[in-house]
Amino acid sequence: ALFDAISFALYGVASGGNKRRNPRSFRSDFAAPQEETWVRFTFESGGRRWTVRRSPEYLRPGRKTPVPATAELTCDDGTSLGRAEAVNAAVEALLGLDAAQFSQVAMIAQGEFLSILRADSRTRAAIFRRIFDTQLYEDVTQLLRERRAQAQAETLARELDGQRFYETTGLPQMDGALPLAKALWLAQNEPDVLARAHKLLLLEDYFLWKLTGRFATEPSLQTSTGWYDIRRDGYWPQALALAGLRADQLPELLACGQRAGGLTAEAARFLGLPQGLPVVAGAMDQTAAALAAGSDRPGAVTETTGTALVMTACTDAPVFPRQRRVTVYRHALPGQYLYLPIGKTAGMALRWFRDAFCPDLPAGSDGFAALDQEVAALPLGSEGVAFLPFLAGAPDQDACPGARGVFYGARLSTTRAHFARSVMESTACMIRDFLEDLRGLGCPVQDIRALGGGARSPVWLQIKAGICGRVFRVPACTEAAAQGAALLAGWGSGLIPRGEKPADGEETAFLPDPSRAADGERAYALYRRLYDTLRPLFDRAPESAPGPDIPE
Repeated sequence: ALFDAISFALYGVASGGNKRRNPRSFRSDFAAPQEETWVRFTFESGGRRWTVRRSPEYLRPGRKTPVPATAELTCDDGTSLGRAEAVNAAVEALLGLDAAQFSQVAMIAQGEFLSILRADSRTRAAIFRRIFDTQLYEDVTQLLRERRAQAQAETLARELDGQRFYETTGLPQMDGALPLAKALWLAQNEPDVLARAHKLLLLEDYFLWKLTGRFATEPSLQTSTGWYDIRRDGYWPQALALAGLRADQLPELLACGQRAGGLTAEAARFLGLPQGLPVVAGAMDQTAAALAAGSDRPGAVTETTGTALVMTACTDAPVFPRQRRVTVYRHALPGQYLYLPIGKTAGMALRWFRDAFCPDLPAGSDGFAALDQEVAALPLGSEGVAFLPFLAGAPDQDACPGARGVFYGARLSTTRAHFARSVMESTACMIRDFLEDLRGLGCPVQDIRALGGGARSPVWLQIKAGICGRVFRVPACTEAAAQGAALLAGWGSGLIPRGEKPADGEETAFLPDPSRAADGERAYALYRRLYDTLRPLFDRAPESAPGPDIPE
């Protein structure tokens, strides 16, 4: 089952069982569905049939915070992220199975979310990640970007040599969104909170504790903190000391897919599931998706066009360049790492365009389908219209937080479709940049598997193939994060042999059109010239320009 509150995912895997109920949506005080849709996939392994379903996205509270540049939620009881009846409805609706048919629960989660647990086991879920990392663009109008720990991040950056920080944590730069910077902010501004903190937990850790009573975590999630040493697979003492933290304030480290415990009696009553049901440590969402999509060997690459653009490439010997630093995460597999080039706005840029400039189009997938039809009538290259998709800064490896979104090339004949297509082509151009970054790291690229919402648009996929000059393959199930959680649950319980990844159907391939190759080259060359020309202007711009970041 899945309960997705504040971009959190809790997945269950059930073996057998054909009993079905009609899926139904649900709401709670802290839930707002992104799309009224359900995603399902089924696969077979060892004579068993496995079914996984994924719910709509459920988001953080729909309200502004009282202090500028902060995003914070107080959790004061066991139903902190949603009413019990909402969670029970999710359990029932997602799989449509009787509770007794559940065999294992695994979890995946976004990184960087920090929860402070006091000794009396009451929590203050403090300081969310920055707003551009949320799952739903409309939520931008209700939460401000989290910036309060940026000064602390700058302090830590002076204390921790930048290259050493990168080689130790895999993170290209110190940032105010990192839990390490948030902890230092607490030490300097609310020392009583940190002094009384029993545990500092990330989102997956919090739910592992709520379900099993055990304070546990796993490496791929901890990579997002700034205090985790990815080479030693442990907490980094120097970083903890600078933030005023002790190692015993952090959860126990487990391997991804390792059993954390069984459902406690309280959690079982809350969820309507059997007491003692095994719960395993999962993985950070992108690593789980990479695992399921086959990014577990050199040459296999994924690109996820969701709110942001994220690529993954597997390696067992990461390289840490001094220029164009690419994020490196611990994989869900022992001894493996993932390169993660990240572009902050991809699907969010297209959603922004649709919402701001296409008031006649419906919300949800119908609106994007209508844009696809308009865009498909234009040639590759948008007839000279280009877009820089830096609505929340440039990709991390560019180290250009002052970058901004730019349209270029409009003429009297330019239509809405040209602008929309240029937004889609900008994502393809970022992917091509990322492929060059991976090549520079000695990471071969043989297969590219497309995931996320963007993988449901044949028009967008063909644009990517044309500009990158490569084949893009779409798995039968594009909800790879859910599939990765299912695999970890199956491996952790022994119901699926560890390392086995059952096939889930035929892939769809999108091939570049050789007759349009020159058009793709011209489109990419224009994108690069535009960015290179404006880069000096971006470098002189403040990270936060005058005026509101968030539309009212």
